[in-house]
Amino acid sequence: MLLLALGGALASRTEIFPFAGPPDPWGANTPGLRGTWVQASSVTTPEDIDEVLRRAEAGHFNAIFVSVFPSGQTMFDSALASKYEKIEPEFDPLAYLVPEAHRRHLDVHAWFATGRVKYKGAAPILARHPDWALVGPDGEAAGWLNFTRPDVRQFISDLMLETVERYGVDGLHFDYTRYPGPQWGFDSYSIEAFTQEYQLDLNQLRYADLPAYGRFEGNPLIVRGSAQVLAAFANGLPAVAFNTYGEGEVVLLNWDANLRTVAVGAEIMQRSLWRWRPEGGPVYLLRSQTNVAEYGSDNVEKARAWLQHLGWAPLEVGEEDVPGLTTELALVLPNVYLIPSETAAHLAEFVRRGGGIIFIDGPSRSIHLPAIQAITGMQSRGRHFQEATLMSATGEHPLIPDSQRSWSPEIYQGWDAKWKQFRQRGINLLIQGIYERVKATHPDVEISVTITSDQEEAARLYLQDWPAWLEGGYVDFIVPRGYVEEVRELGAVLTAWKPVMEAHGKITLGLRAYNGEGESEAPKAPVQLLTEMGLVSEAGSNGVMIFDLDHMSDQQLFALAAGPFSSPTMPADR
Repeated sequence: MLLLALGGALASRTEIFPFAGPPDPWGANTPGLRGTWVQASSVTTPEDIDEVLRRAEAGHFNAIFVSVFPSGQTMFDSALASKYEKIEPEFDPLAYLVPEAHRRHLDVHAWFATGRVKYKGAAPILARHPDWALVGPDGEAAGWLNFTRPDVRQFISDLMLETVERYGVDGLHFDYTRYPGPQWGFDSYSIEAFTQEYQLDLNQLRYADLPAYGRFEGNPLIVRGSAQVLAAFANGLPAVAFNTYGEGEVVLLNWDANLRTVAVGAEIMQRSLWRWRPEGGPVYLLRSQTNVAEYGSDNVEKARAWLQHLGWAPLEVGEEDVPGLTTELALVLPNVYLIPSETAAHLAEFVRRGGGIIFIDGPSRSIHLPAIQAITGMQSRGRHFQEATLMSATGEHPLIPDSQRSWSPEIYQGWDAKWKQFRQRGINLLIQGIYERVKATHPDVEISVTITSDQEEAARLYLQDWPAWLEGGYVDFIVPRGYVEEVRELGAVLTAWKPVMEAHGKITLGLRAYNGEGESEAPKAPVQLLTEMGLVSEAGSNGVMIFDLDHMSDQQLFALAAGPFSSPTMPADR
């Protein structure tokens, strides 16, 4: 019957299990959750939902985690937010999905991307409430909700409760309940609240001048030739370098300043541009197809947004345009790591004639070219670095704003710890508040959060105080995403989480059903997926989550139903 339902995709069990049987410590009665995520794009019509439920049944899942709030829009009729634009006005996906899923013994967890609310450049929620947005140290506004604000937490809580009370969902699942990076949070509300609580002006932690403390990463050039190092990191790496070549000048921001983790990067960028274009106006921005082909175009778009934020008008040029560039305008190279030798020669000629160039996280993979060495004044590259450290001026220079503060590194680290704790508390209050509110009237509704499987990264970069959620008892379970390409890579994830599983028993590991990204994406062989499932079971995971049903092959579904999920589909029992 199942083979026919899958369209005859499989000839026999041995095509999936080339050995005696699948790794199956659960036996035929997998305990706990047999869950899978379902993307919003798969539940826009009744026909799409029917297919989702058919496939979930075929794989013997007992719960589906359905995206109901992707990028600030709802997949249901809400009184609080606008509905996803691709849904017909008269159709309510959640109203159709929940009863149909329950009829098939499938629990439905409403999956909310609570932070990121921007979709195709628009954020309707932030258009109505611009003060709800996260703000970076240089004033950049993100398409992301600020969990520090009580009114934001109330909005998310009301939205989630709406799905419980109107649709009878079985769980609420938090995703993107984090900060996009540790540099965010300099809105007026947070500044006032932090300053009052700690008696420390949060504006100082923007670091608009040096010394500046923050999380820096990049692909640095490290051996100085003719360049003058204007600022350095505490780890000894050059941070800002300045070089003259012929009639022109070159500034190297020797880290990924596009991330805008401290405000001083914007100040140095402005001073560099003003040095060559004191009247303002347009500036060249190089879109290197050589780099786009390997690294994508995100860094070009980040640089464009940054320059526009600073008041400049970027004129995009390609590598083929460099020979004809006029030296009246400065040229910005955003994260251009690879430079063809011919283009390098043209860049050198541009500087020799009097042009100015700003490298953002410079040409590390092309520093061996004599022309690149000549214009940057640097000789070789170092290894990629990423760490919280201090950037300090090495002396006086017009490009470098220097406060000449002499505070100890411990002072900076102490302030940074308080600033992180302040923002972590907002996330904790959000999750705790919803847990208590929902459990008061709907005690059977489960509250879960998915996070990266890197425990340190979750806390340090994304400001998720996940141990507090477990110790405070305001989550039913956490789903660390143990996404790996090869089975052997799963070992480190399980080693890290096994003690937590033993201590709390509220951990359900998430696995990914495919390898690769984009055009190279392909479903994992069923035997690999089941092997990973066996390993997470042995480590003590309370069931399993698989990302995602949309990417799963029919062969994988059959393997689950024939192996670890072979018992009848029943609602999750935790």
